[in-house]
Amino acid sequence: MSVSAALLLVAQLATATVPVGTDTILAANSRVQPTPLAVARRDQVVFDASRFDSLTASALRALFEDAAAMGLPVRPLINRALEGSARRIPSDRIVRVVREHAIALQEAKRALGDRSTEDELEAGAIAVRAGLNDDALETVRASRAKSPVVVPLVVLTDLVRRGVPVGNARDAVATLARNPRSDDVLLGLQVTVAKNAQRGPGMALDALNRYIRSVGASPAPAAPATSDRKPVRPPES
Repeated sequence: MSVSAALLLVAQLATATVPVGTDTILAANSRVQPTPLAVARRDQVVFDASRFDSLTASALRALFEDAAAMGLPVRPLINRALEGSARRIPSDRIVRVVREHAIALQEAKRALGDRSTEDELEAGAIAVRAGLNDDALETVRASRAKSPVVVPLVVLTDLVRRGVPVGNARDAVATLARNPRSDDVLLGLQVTVAKNAQRGPGMALDALNRYIRSVGASPAPAAPATSDRKPVRPPES
C-alpha cells in the first residue's frame, strides 16, 4: 500500500468518530505550480496570499520561511493555511494552527531523525498533535530500522484517537512493525480497532489485544480502561 493510500485510509476511518478539522489529510496527488517557499523534495504547492488579508499573509509567510530555514517541510503548513481559508476559519486561528503544526513538525524531526522524509515528518507531526510524545515516535522509528515509518505512525495515531492508551498502542504498533509484511498487518489492526471503538475504549483495547494474539505476537501490556476515558484528539483548529 502506498504512503498516500495509507494517509487517506486513516482520514476516512477517523471520520467515523473524530470531527474533521485542519488535521484532515489532503490528497497527496494534487499538482500545482512551484513557488520559492515550497519544499523541493516533492511536487511544490503555491501559497496563494490573495486568499488572506495582508497581515495574515505576512504572518504565514514568516512561518513558512522559518520552517524552511529549520529544514522542515513547508507543504503541510501551506496546505493547512489554504484549507483553513477554504473552510472560512478566522485568520487568527489559521495562523495559530499553522504555528502549532510547525512546532509539531520540529518535534517529529527531533524524534524521528534528520533523514526522515516529508511524509514521515508529517505523519509524526500529526501523531504529536494527537498526544504522542518523543518516546512513542522514537520507539516506532527503532522498530523499523531503515524502513519507512509512515504506516506505523498513521496507525498509532488512529489507535490513540480511538481511545487505546498510548502505551498499549505504542507497544502493539512497535511489535507488529518488526514483522514481515507489517504494513498489511498494521492496517488490519487499525480496521479491527476502528470497528470496536464505537463500543467504548475498553472494547477498543480488548480488540487490540485479541488481534495481536491472532497474528502470533505478544499482546500489549494491559492498561486499566475506564468507561469515561475519552479518545485523545488533536488541538481544535
